[in-house]
Amino acid sequence: LDVGLYGAATVSDNEFNSYWDAGPAGAVDFVTPFYVGRASLLVRVGVDDAIAGQSTSGYTSIFGALGWRVGRSLVEHLRADIGLHVGLTEWIFDSEDDAAVRYEMEPGTEAGVRLAYEFAHRWHAVAEASYQSTFTYQRIERAYVSVGIARSFGAPGWIRGVLE
Repeated sequence: LDVGLYGAATVSDNEFNSYWDAGPAGAVDFVTPFYVGRASLLVRVGVDDAIAGQSTSGYTSIFGALGWRVGRSLVEHLRADIGLHVGLTEWIFDSEDDAAVRYEMEPGTEAGVRLAYEFAHRWHAVAEASYQSTFTYQRIERAYVSVGIARSFGAPGWIRGVLE
């Protein structure tokens, strides 16, 4: 079982950026071998501010998704994976206007490529580029670059039992 913590930055530039200023984001993921690949649970939280002069509200977003990755070792201690996540994005808007929508949840997908370098026993430095689509009335597409650290643990017996 690998557990990772990452900082993420939005690097896409599209119509979305006319209304919101992409703020910081962070993610945690849990990854485990599963048949011919690796199963993943990803949660990313981001805070975006409304652009001054726009009739929008800032918000906090939470993307929770299940995923599948496949990959291989490139050289000793360096692994590359590609993967796909499918999940839900929840937006919690800052607006205090009673007539405004405060919460919204929509389905989304994310594809990504990741490099992980084992710099010490069970410790990995990770870099990832990903592209997320959220299926709202007007689809929201965002590209992220994430960097962080992951630690490998022996999976508890009950998790191994469930996965087998």
